[in-house]
Amino acid sequence: MKLWIKIALLNVFIVVSLGILIGFATRSVVISSMRTELTRQGESMARNLSDRIADSILLDDLYKVHEAIKDVLEKEKDVEYIFVTDKNGEIFTHTFNNGSPPDLLRWNSFGIDKLSSIQLLATEKGLIRDVGVRIFGGMNPELHIGIREERIRQTLNRIRNLIITLTIVVTMVGSVLAFSLSRLTTKPLYALMEFTHDLSRGEFGRKIDIKSKDEVGELSMTFNNLSYELDLYRKKMEGSYKQMLRTEKLTALGTLSAGLAHEIRNPLTSIKVLFQAFKDNPSLTKEDMQVVLSATEQMDDLLTRFLRFARSDEFNLSDVYINSLIKQVINLARFQIKNQSINVNLDLKKLPPVKADRAMIQQAVLNLVLNAIEAMPDGGTLIVSSKLGNGHAVVAVQDAGGGIPGDIKDKIFDPFFTTKSDGTGLGLSIVYNIVSLHNGEISFESNGKGTTFNLKIPLNV
Repeated sequence: MKLWIKIALLNVFIVVSLGILIGFATRSVVISSMRTELTRQGESMARNLSDRIADSILLDDLYKVHEAIKDVLEKEKDVEYIFVTDKNGEIFTHTFNNGSPPDLLRWNSFGIDKLSSIQLLATEKGLIRDVGVRIFGGMNPELHIGIREERIRQTLNRIRNLIITLTIVVTMVGSVLAFSLSRLTTKPLYALMEFTHDLSRGEFGRKIDIKSKDEVGELSMTFNNLSYELDLYRKKMEGSYKQMLRTEKLTALGTLSAGLAHEIRNPLTSIKVLFQAFKDNPSLTKEDMQVVLSATEQMDDLLTRFLRFARSDEFNLSDVYINSLIKQVINLARFQIKNQSINVNLDLKKLPPVKADRAMIQQAVLNLVLNAIEAMPDGGTLIVSSKLGNGHAVVAVQDAGGGIPGDIKDKIFDPFFTTKSDGTGLGLSIVYNIVSLHNGEISFESNGKGTTFNLKIPLNV
């Protein structure tokens, strides 16, 4: 779930919760206030009526009592019933239509020493507040007025409906505002998130344009500075890496030069012998010319491959056929292989082309092959294999040397680390960087019987 949705839902939850809390608080306050007012009104009504009928009770004048009660019932719509007791504490008169209830005197009974009593009664007609007052202090006659709480119930219903309506309206309006404001608030954050993704993909030097003057604006400025500094650092690293690559290439070229000289010497010897014979006998047969042309083409082919490897130092992606590249690397190193009596075993599986820089991959594989040759000064078997694995083209270079000592296994990819007296310490570091540039992996396994380097290049860079 997106952040702006979470913020919006949180705001909606807060609005609804506040509406419910305010509703309950308002309901409690209104109920308390209305019941207090109803009690005060009932007491006032009972006192006035008791004063009015006091003499009539003493005289047993039922007519005047009825008239007084009738006036109250006409004026006060909340009165449910009225009943009066006589000097003996018996029912003197009442307003019940079907006779007085048998337990009427127990509804709100209070001692003769009390002047009034209020009791909330739960009846089949709802809650009724019975207000009882003693007409004469220290005597039995009492006046009871039952006041309905229907008005409170109706008022509460109106308040409830009003609160529900207001809550719905406020929730809808608040939801729209919350979703809009949260989307507006989190929009710069999403822009920053996309910017960090660009940085993670190596797109340094870009800037994000957020003009807010709050913390998000400060954060965007920090990211812009970071992007600028990373771009400068990458350019410096690229320059250093190119220098390292050139240094290692010169080292590899020096190693290959001996083989190239040996390969060129053979056709040159053939040409020299023929021309020495031509000096003594200035005539060449067709077969002699064919030998000269073949030797010349052989030297030209050798020099072309050598120069192609020597001149390529830019990063250019193209379709690279790994198996063909491996064969060319073995051909480049064939003098070193032959000179050390090394047997080459190629186990190449069918591979699709990979998007890579041909010269760099050739450099990486050549470095691994030359390292393997150097690891077998007394000869052995060099195994170079290729296969598909989890969307990668995997090249394995295995030697039969003495293996890599355990105490330096963590250092072999470090720049300028070498155990050779004439080494640069850049070979495996260059391989590691080339593989990293292609989003690939380089790993090795080593024991006393030899070392295997595994180079993985993704099929789609």
